[in-house]
Amino acid sequence: MMRFAMSLAVAAMMAACATGPAAGGGGGAEGGVSPAAYADGRLLLRPTMAMTQRGRSVSLTDGFFLELRGDSVVSRLPYFGRAYTPTLGTGSVLDFEARATGLSKGRTADGALSIEFSARTTEDSFRFRVRVYDGDRATVDVRPQRRDQISFDCDVDGSR
Repeated sequence: MMRFAMSLAVAAMMAACATGPAAGGGGGAEGGVSPAAYADGRLLLRPTMAMTQRGRSVSLTDGFFLELRGDSVVSRLPYFGRAYTPTLGTGSVLDFEARATGLSKGRTADGALSIEFSARTTEDSFRFRVRVYDGDRATVDVRPQRRDQISFDCDVDGSR
C-alpha cells in the first residue's frame, strides 16, 4: 500500500513538471518570461550549469546570479578556468558590482534578445554576451581578458 501511494505521488509530480512553463511553455502569462523581460532595463538570471572553455560542465546550486540594472551589473557567478596572469584577489573573479559599458541590445536571427556589454574590475576586464529566449531560458558567455572564457545556462527569474 505504501509503495502504491509513493508511486502515485511520483506520477503526480512528474505530470506537474511536464505541464509547467519549463516544459516548452511559450513564456506568457503562465509565469514565463519572454525576451521583453528586459524592456525596463532590469534582468535577473540564475545559472544552472557552467561550461568551461576546456569542455568541463559543472551543475550549479542556488545562490548564483547575474543581474542587469540599467547601466550597472551585479555578478555573483562562480568561475572555473585558468588565469593567464596572477592576480591578488581571493574570491571568485566573477563576484563583483560594476558599471556596464558599451551596452547594446538587439534580436538574433532566431528571435532571442541579445544583450552585450563590458565590465571592468581590479581583477580583470570582461565582455558579456547574454541571449534571452522565450520560455525562461538564457545563456551568458563571459570572455575575461586574462582568463579562459566561461558560459552559463540560466533561468530567467521573473520574480525580481
